[in-house]
Order: sequence, then C-alpha cells, then structure tokens
Amino acid sequence: MYPRRIWIGISLLLLASGQGVAETPVKPAVMSLIEGKLEGDGADLLRAELPSAQFILIGEDHGFADPPEIALALAREARAYNVVHHVIETGPRTDRLLTEILDGGNDAALAGFLANRPLAIPFANMAEDARLADFFVDEATPGSDPLWGVDQEFVGSTLIHLEKLAKMAPSSDAAALARARLETEKQAFATGNLGALFLLSATQEDFAHLHAAFSGNADAQALIRELSESAEIYALYGRGANYASNAARVALIRRQFLVAYRAASGPAPRALFKMGASHLGKGTGSLNTFDLGSLTEGIAAANGLDVLRIVFVPLEGQQTITTLAAEGVFQTAGYRSKDVSALLSAAGIGEEAIPAEGYAVITLAPIRLQMEQSGLSALSADSRFFVLGYDYLITTRGARPATPLAH
Repeated sequence: MYPRRIWIGISLLLLASGQGVAETPVKPAVMSLIEGKLEGDGADLLRAELPSAQFILIGEDHGFADPPEIALALAREARAYNVVHHVIETGPRTDRLLTEILDGGNDAALAGFLANRPLAIPFANMAEDARLADFFVDEATPGSDPLWGVDQEFVGSTLIHLEKLAKMAPSSDAAALARARLETEKQAFATGNLGALFLLSATQEDFAHLHAAFSGNADAQALIRELSESAEIYALYGRGANYASNAARVALIRRQFLVAYRAASGPAPRALFKMGASHLGKGTGSLNTFDLGSLTEGIAAANGLDVLRIVFVPLEGQQTITTLAAEGVFQTAGYRSKDVSALLSAAGIGEEAIPAEGYAVITLAPIRLQMEQSGLSALSADSRFFVLGYDYLITTRGARPATPLAH
C-alpha cells in the first residue's frame, strides 16, 4: 500500500491532468408522449430506473400541463413496482377532501366543487394534475391512503375551511363568527384584495378568539391550529423574514411527510411526488433549505432502494399564471427559462437540440463531470441546484399551459 502522501500526490496529478473528467458533450435523448404513454430513448432511460426507485420525484416550474402528464405516464408503469402513493403540494386536510371528491367522481366532479372558488385546492385545480391524482385514488386498495398532502394549508383553501367551521360550530355565536369570516373572505377574493385574505391578515388574537369560540370541538380546534400555523408561515414572509418562512414551511412539510410515510403499510412504501422543483432536488437550492429531496435520499438508501429525481423546466413555451384579481385568476403567458438556456450553453448543448414538439431528456451526471468545479460554480444558484440535485432534466421548446378546471 502506498503511503498517504503518495496517494495525495497521485490525486493531485490526476486533477491537474483532467483525467476522470467526461469530455464528450452530452447528447439529449428524445421522448414523446403518445396516448398517455412515454416513447423514445428518453422514455427508456426513465423506465430503466423504475424497478429500484422507492421514490419518484418530479420537480417542476408550476403552470404547465406537461409535468403531470409525464408523471401520470410514469405512474401507470410504476404501478407494477407498487408505487401506490402520490405526494402532493397541498395540506393534509385539503388532501383528504380531494381524495373524497375524486373517490366519488373524477376531474369533472372536482371542477364542480371548485366553481366560484378556483384557488381552494392548489395544483389539483388544473385538469392535468387532477387526472394524475384521480389515477392514484381510482387504483387505491380499500383502506389505503393514496394521496399524501404534506404542505401547509393554502391561502385559497379558507373558502372551504371557514365554511366547514361554520357547520361544526358548537354555538350560534361561533357559527356567526365563522360565517362573518367566510363572507369577508369571499369579498376579498371577489375584489382581488390580497391583503384582506384571512391567512394573510389574521392575527394571533383572531385565532385565539376562534379557539375560544370553538372550545370543546376537537376537530374544529385542530383545523384552527392548522390554519394558524399556515398564517404564521405567510406572516413571516410578509415581514421580510423569507428564510424563516421557508424554513418553517420545510419543517412542516418534512414532518407531515413522515406522518404519512409511517402510517403506510409495508416495510418500504413507494411514492411518486410532483411538487415545485425547490422541494425535490437533493441538497439546497436558492432557498437555502434542505427539503424532501434530501430527506428521501436517506430513507431509500436505508431500504436498499434508490430515488429517481426528474426536473421539468421548459426552455420555451406557454405557461398558466395564477394571480388574485377581480377580472380572473388564470392567465396564459409566454415563457422562456434563462436558467435552462444558461445550463444548456454551459453543457455544450445547442438549443436547436431541444424539440418544439416532444421532449429532450438530459442525463445530468455526465454534465456534472464535464463542467467540473469551475463550471458548476459559475452557474446561477437555481441552475446549479438542477444539475447537482436531479438525475434528469426534461425540457422542451413547446411547453403547454396547464388547464384550469374552474374560473
């Protein structure tokens, strides 16, 4: 065995000579989605990963139809490997309601429920996401929990939750308080008055008043606590404490994921995730937090399994933008990603290699080797997070906007 100093010298020589670094430019694989099935060399790359993947993580930039459709195609194939849970970016209480609606119907039933409250259930208020969730609900075995909502209760969900509070009120005064809050909330949504929304304006005193009014009702008390925790996360952000807000949200997401995971049957429950890209990459992104992407790594490794990480960010296309405005909450806008453009350039991939119809699937491991430390350090925080935190980038020049279920 060589002495340690000789091993160090050999290592330095290898670094200086560049040996071990991939020099051949990465060529994107092509993938298409035809009648709900993934086709092409890119699809084969992803398909080969499914047998060993305890978790399939699909990070996205929100507002596109493509990621949930790709996720649904993967979910159908991954069913053979017992991927029976779907992790979504909603609160657990909203998740239970979504499961109930889809169990008794489909995306059309959900569209009816969302009429006049289109922001009440985030992401599943888009037709493509709703169909993805509906697949897991329809295929669920009796008594199982197909959807794992792990996030905070969304700012738009109060139109549901305040209505429920009014129905479970233990007294006429409590009912009147909940109905008054609900009417104020409806008015805020109708006029586009963001600052008046309950979760953005309620104080701790407001929540204490609700707790007192609903004393003795355990479910109501739990709901009020959940809304209060969400309100505090929003309040931190509103005060400019962005890191504290994101850290509190991530802690909540991790905690609620572990509750759902531990409650699932079997020694190593498998799940498909679809959430914002910042949540699912390995390591820290521009938000400087360790999210589910990091947590799942250790869980899968302990079970002798892997994690498949896919990030979908289009180079160009059309995107559905969600805003709170009296004239309408959904708008379609043109989209171009500077981060993806810069990443392609740094990796030596011409934009002409990215299809306008269908998708490019780019394996990121060889790009990491090709770029080396200097190239990785030169990337923006988000681009570096994509390259280091994910296994594959799926991109296109023809991204399609998500389809709102209700207006």
